[in-house]
Amino acid sequence: MFYLNQTEVKHLNKIRGAVADGLFFDKLVKVCDKTKPYIRDKGFVYTYAGCLLASGDKVDGAMKMFSLNMQDTFCSIMYGYLADVGVFEPAGKVFQSADAYDIYVQTNFYKNHQAGTLKNISKFAENIPPPRSDVPVTILDVGVGNGVLLAKIVNEIAPLYNIKVMRLIFIDPFEDMLKKAVGHCKQNINIKTEITTICCKVQDISESQIKLIQQMKPIWFVNAALSVHHMPREAKVPMLKQLKWLSPNLLLTEVNWNHDLPEKGSPELIYSVANNYANFCKDILYLPVTEKEKKLCLYHFPLAEAINIIKQERASRIDYHTPIEEWKKIGREAGYSIGETTPTITLDNEAFAFVMELLGE
Repeated sequence: MFYLNQTEVKHLNKIRGAVADGLFFDKLVKVCDKTKPYIRDKGFVYTYAGCLLASGDKVDGAMKMFSLNMQDTFCSIMYGYLADVGVFEPAGKVFQSADAYDIYVQTNFYKNHQAGTLKNISKFAENIPPPRSDVPVTILDVGVGNGVLLAKIVNEIAPLYNIKVMRLIFIDPFEDMLKKAVGHCKQNINIKTEITTICCKVQDISESQIKLIQQMKPIWFVNAALSVHHMPREAKVPMLKQLKWLSPNLLLTEVNWNHDLPEKGSPELIYSVANNYANFCKDILYLPVTEKEKKLCLYHFPLAEAINIIKQERASRIDYHTPIEEWKKIGREAGYSIGETTPTITLDNEAFAFVMELLGE
C-alpha cells in the first residue's frame, strides 16, 4: 500500500537534503515547489518536509509546512497535534490505558476488520479441528486487547465441535488490558472458560512463562490480531519460531503497511506512514463521539505510533508494520507453510489489512 516510484524517491531526497542543510523556510518551500511536478501526490512534498522538520524538533517550521497542505488528513491532524502539545513526541504509550482502545473499537476499520477476521478464523476452524486431548481445547491469544474479538471467535467456533470448556491463554503487555479482556470474556463467552493471563511482550516472554504455557499444550492455534508488528524483522523470525513450538498453527492478522525495513527519514517510510495513518485516522474523526474523545484516541493511538515511527531510529521504532509478501518470507523462515491470505479491508483494490494462515506440520 502507498509506494513511491524511484523517480519520486530521487526528487524527494532533494527535500531531505535541503532540510539536512538547514535551509531557511522560504528557500525550503521553493525546493518543495520545484519537486512537486515529479510527484503524483503533489501535496506530499509539504507533508514530507513538515515531517522531517518535526522530527528535527523544528516545530514552528513543521506547522508552517503542514499548513500548506491542510486538505490532507495527516497534515491537518498533525498540525492540530503540534498546536495542542507543542512537541513532536508521543502523548503517551499506546493502549497503556484501555480508554483509547475502547474508542478505537467503535470505528468502521475495527468493525470491518473484526468481521473479516472472524469469518476467516471460522473457516480455518472448520478445516483444521482441535487436537485430540484429555485436556480442554486451548487457544493462545497474543495481544488480546479488550477481549471482544476473542470472545466472538470462541462463540463462533465452539459449536463446530460441541466444545463445552475452552482454555484461553492471554499474553498482553498491559495489566489494564488483561483485566478488561478477562472480564469481557467471562461475561460474554457462552461456554465455560479457564483463563490464564501473562503480562509481557511476546518477544520478551520468560522461560518460566514458556513453561507455564507448555503445561497447557496441545494448543489448537495462536491468534495474533494486530499484535506482532512491535518488533523488527530480525526479531519476528525467532518470535514466530517460538510460537510455532507452542502450537503448529498461527492466525496472523495485520495491516499491509511498509514500516519495518525503510530507513529513518526516507521518502518511502514517511509516505507510507502519512497515507496509511491518514486513512486510519479518518475513521476516528467520523465517530459520533466528543471532540475530546476523538483527540484522546488519536493522540494516544495512531499519532503516537506515527510519531515514533517517523522520529525514532529503526532500533527504537516500536511499530514495524510489514507488507504481506514480506510476512510470507518471514513465516517460511520460521518454518511455517503459508495457508490462505485473505484481505479483511481493501483500499483501491489492494489489501489494507489481512488474515494469513501460518501452518505447521
